[in-house]
Amino acid sequence: MPRIIEPATAAGSNRSKLWRDMKDKWVVVTDLCSLKAYRLDTGSFTRTPRLELMLGFENPEAHERLLDKVSDQAGRFSKGMGHNGAAAGAMSYGERHNIELEHRKRLVKQLAGRLNDLLRRADVAGCYFAASKEINHQLLEALEPAARAKIEQNVAADLTKIDKSQLLARFNAA
Repeated sequence: MPRIIEPATAAGSNRSKLWRDMKDKWVVVTDLCSLKAYRLDTGSFTRTPRLELMLGFENPEAHERLLDKVSDQAGRFSKGMGHNGAAAGAMSYGERHNIELEHRKRLVKQLAGRLNDLLRRADVAGCYFAASKEINHQLLEALEPAARAKIEQNVAADLTKIDKSQLLARFNAA
């Protein structure tokens, strides 16, 4: 029966405990437009943990402009200011009714759904999570309690554009 040998370091058993604790860990980074999920590979052939991209998601809706989504433009609807006809030529600008806020909530809900699906997987024992500070709190609230419980570290920063070789340094466990 083969014996698994963990790398020896100056820290001794503390280092090997850290390696055992990192099994089935994932690193998830997201902003409003994208989500990247890396599996933390701590195989016995490498001295340092390695991140393997397992899931990448780009949301094309997040890049659309408001003008591409709505058809109402200023001047389309009359104000209807009375029966005398004096103000009949005046046109309304319309109201946005928090369209941007609703769109943002929808995008956060979509991200939370994808994150819930990922954290339900049996091969995900724990997760290091980073989301941009604008959506971090909203996204954590939208997660299922079981998914939220798997998040071991939370960083409120946009780390989606950071090179994966520098990503673990942003978390305390690395």
